[in-house]
Amino acid sequence: MKTLKINSEKDLYVAAFKLLNILGPVAGVFIIIGTVALGYVQTRPQDLPVTHLLTKGNRTFKLSVASTPEQLEKGLKFRASLNGSRGMLFNLGREIYDVPFWMYKVNFPLDIFYLKDNVVTTAVYNAQPCYKTPCPIYKGKVASQVLELVKGTANIKVGDRLNIQPLSVLPKNNISVDRGNSLRIKNNR
Repeated sequence: MKTLKINSEKDLYVAAFKLLNILGPVAGVFIIIGTVALGYVQTRPQDLPVTHLLTKGNRTFKLSVASTPEQLEKGLKFRASLNGSRGMLFNLGREIYDVPFWMYKVNFPLDIFYLKDNVVTTAVYNAQPCYKTPCPIYKGKVASQVLELVKGTANIKVGDRLNIQPLSVLPKNNISVDRGNSLRIKNNR
């Protein structure tokens, strides 16, 4: 093993300067790559699986559910669009009064429904995208869940009881939509 022999204080400064000339650009490249990668990850839309169904009239909506603080914060941000039969259900974890939602970095208009025990307490129709702050903040009177759908895709109003079911409790190959507001199980006899 070769040791570095430093004869004077000047040689120490020269060696440190040479080391910084090597490490500085390497650190700079890592900082740039890290910043770009972090920006890319933060601006990607979240891809949550469909876990619930909403039936309203003759329409069925497939819902992704946001439950963690990170999922709740990201919501539908950064998506280019949303299929008219899809939506997002936000589980707030508890009943909250004056629930604030905004459309920051959401790229398309939405209808926002605030729910308590599956009953709509507040409805915001045609909430518009917002790309720079301050954005309008939409508040629901009280909610334990918030539902976001593409604007105008569902005829939902305050006071409606919504039929939202997790996929895990629905029987497979045994579901039809009746003319009412609920799923009907077919009788195979």
